[in-house]
Amino acid sequence: MSSIIILLVLILCLMISIFMNIFLMWYVWRALQQVSYYDLEMKEVVGVIQNFTSHLSVVYEMEMFYGDETLRHLLQHAKDLTEAFNQYDTYSEEMPEGAEEKPYDDVTE
Repeated sequence: MSSIIILLVLILCLMISIFMNIFLMWYVWRALQQVSYYDLEMKEVVGVIQNFTSHLSVVYEMEMFYGDETLRHLLQHAKDLTEAFNQYDTYSEEMPEGAEEKPYDDVTE
């Protein structure tokens, strides 16, 4: 009788262990998906800030605005912001072919 109880306890422990392993694998998979999503979002934000910085640089170099202190400070702030985001970029993957950044030429967009 005692060996049957031990066997049942061991089977119960095995079932609990299997369930916990499956749950933990699912949890890790979901966590990795979320990290991947946030990484993609961060890269998009950095791209937008870089486009803003390049557009601001073009505006600052226009004859009408050249030397404007407010634009100069705004340009420096945008560059600092871009550098701060680049420091947190833990995945230094190169952009795939065909996904080159487009310069901000049209002000009406």
